[in-house]
Amino acid sequence: MTTLTKKFFIIFAACFLNGCGKKEMAAVPSSPQEAVELTMGSLKNLDVTAFNQYTDNYVETYYNLLGGVEVEYRTFNELLSYQPRRGKRYLSAYQLSQKITQNLTWEIEDVRETHDTAEIDLHITNADIGKALERYEVKIMEDVLDGTGFGLAQLMTDMSELASSKETLISIIDGLEDEDIVSFDVTVLAYQENGQWKIHLSPEFINAFSGNMYDDGYSGETEQRMTELEKQYENKLDDWAETFEEKW
Repeated sequence: MTTLTKKFFIIFAACFLNGCGKKEMAAVPSSPQEAVELTMGSLKNLDVTAFNQYTDNYVETYYNLLGGVEVEYRTFNELLSYQPRRGKRYLSAYQLSQKITQNLTWEIEDVRETHDTAEIDLHITNADIGKALERYEVKIMEDVLDGTGFGLAQLMTDMSELASSKETLISIIDGLEDEDIVSFDVTVLAYQENGQWKIHLSPEFINAFSGNMYDDGYSGETEQRMTELEKQYENKLDDWAETFEEKW
């Protein structure tokens, strides 16, 4: 089978960090340094409206033939779609957001400003959400393989349902130890747009403030365990094939 990687599970788990939407404009930063501070503060406070104002999070709006509208962001896609309704999915995603940002800290180490752009060196520290996500993926695979459903379709349905449940990931984040901390030194680009300093959300920057959530690699222990689980998955597929041939 194709090797399962974090990218599959990030579809379900990486939709994080929502804010308390505000209609009024947030404070306008007067310098690159202030833009970074306000951006990081909006992350810490889960204020996605301010975060969007301070960054280039918005990418594009799509319209389909049925009149539907889909807005693409660099991050927050799922939560921004839930925000107007404020239902159960919103609440679940918001609770996960709190866990991801509660240990986020940052320090500005250097600012190099030109006329209308700037580079800001940031030292960012957070809980090791990437480690929590690894444990989450292992648990999903273990639970799926322990299930009683029959057939590939059932297996994928079980996996989807488990992966879309944020309560399990929240519990695993709660179980992280004090030493489960990651730090990053990231250079962030700031630029002026319509008289306001804004921050570019590079993949490296997003990965840093989300606690290494978007790293594709596994630790050695997790890599070994996932290999074992994938072998069990292959064996289960073989068993299904034999059962199908016997019945038909």
